[in-house]
Amino acid sequence: MAEDIDVKLVREGSKAFAITPIGVYAFDVSGSFSVAAQSVLPFYTHTRQLMPVQIGGFRIVANGQQNDYPEELRGILDNDHQTPGALNKQVELLWGQGPALYRLKFESGMRYKYWEDDKEVQDWLDSWDYVDYLLKASIEFRTMNGHFTKYYRNRGVRIGKKPAIAKLDLISSMFARLEWPDENNQIQGIIVGNFAQPWKALNISLFPNGLTRYPIFDPDNPFAFPVAMRYSNLYNFALDYEYSRSPLHGILSWIKLSASIPRILSAFNANSMTIKYHVEIPSLFWAGEKEKLEEKCANENKPFTEALFKKHQDDLMANFSKVLAGNDQVGKFITTESIYDDASQQYVGFKITPLDQKVGDYIDAQLNIVKEAAFQVTAGIGLHPALSNLSKDGNLPSGSEQLYAFKLYKSTNVDIPMNIICKDINMALKVNFPNKDLRIGFYHDNLLTEEATSPQLRVKNQGSGTGADLNSPTK
Repeated sequence: MAEDIDVKLVREGSKAFAITPIGVYAFDVSGSFSVAAQSVLPFYTHTRQLMPVQIGGFRIVANGQQNDYPEELRGILDNDHQTPGALNKQVELLWGQGPALYRLKFESGMRYKYWEDDKEVQDWLDSWDYVDYLLKASIEFRTMNGHFTKYYRNRGVRIGKKPAIAKLDLISSMFARLEWPDENNQIQGIIVGNFAQPWKALNISLFPNGLTRYPIFDPDNPFAFPVAMRYSNLYNFALDYEYSRSPLHGILSWIKLSASIPRILSAFNANSMTIKYHVEIPSLFWAGEKEKLEEKCANENKPFTEALFKKHQDDLMANFSKVLAGNDQVGKFITTESIYDDASQQYVGFKITPLDQKVGDYIDAQLNIVKEAAFQVTAGIGLHPALSNLSKDGNLPSGSEQLYAFKLYKSTNVDIPMNIICKDINMALKVNFPNKDLRIGFYHDNLLTEEATSPQLRVKNQGSGTGADLNSPTK
């Protein structure tokens, strides 16, 4: 019979610590009963298979199964100590020395990029803080693989003034959704507002009715509407009419696992106790307990919630801890039952392992998971460990390795992101200055490349290059 002692539970996913006056007991769920929240993983939605979501009188394409994909990503990143830094590093590498105007030319079968200054264009850019817009767009793209842009037409059209795009504004993916496609599978509008509280205005002056619809910006008819919007994104396979997945999508389990370990170790250190037993509970047991609880709630006409099931799990683990705790263990015993697992074709059951009071191996194992997670995160987002300063062994890469990784990054990882991030502003430049033939991009100097060591080579390569790696001084 369990003694009446205080037991405090600290949980994080499938791991838990039961803290008693006598010692600490570690619980772990064996198997994969639930890998991640359904609203984040998997993310299989398609407009041709699902019905539109009706919010605030608008039919929208849900972003995620619960229409909260950006919010869930933000919540995961808020608890992570390394992924936000890796994303910021990607933005910094892409940004280089900042945005600048350039002109493309083809000479002798080669494509050259000439960086130029143009006062008229620059004055228009400075009139609405284009640097802030591009920085936000870069962060949105690196996190969500896409971004929403709002186009504002100038106000003098009605009095005969020449129409033009006055400014651009970036709308966070948290507050923008695509309108449901029409009968021709074309998206005609973008809905902006607070989708968790559609009756609540984001800004009283801009969104007095909560949710607001904006037509899609048409570059062939750019002045058709006073305000229009576009969604620029990196195409993802089989998601023709939907949002791009985040580049973090496939590594969310690693991110969540890595973020859980510091809190588990902090809870252990705060209580200054030694783990005495490691109790492994098969996932099939919790699946059976969940079914029993759901059936009980149905019989008693009570609503079943995940919070109720979590409390049931805590109560069971606390009872185990009470039985295992105490100075006098004489006469105490635990009975468990085995469950037949069809997948493994064998019986599985509880496994209680007494520990030798030396938790070094356990803590080292958790820290090794953190190192592996750091490697998986950088690999998943396509950032070389030499550029992120994150490696499995914890050693800083050599200077030559960093230089090679940087040159490789400039050659392969700049052009596509830059074109998507700058797509809307380049459309506006083409509309406002059709005869200028100027574009905007991110300038990278050659101070870290071989050409910088040779004045002859540097003169030869001024203003030249191919693709996005055309970032030398103005010719």
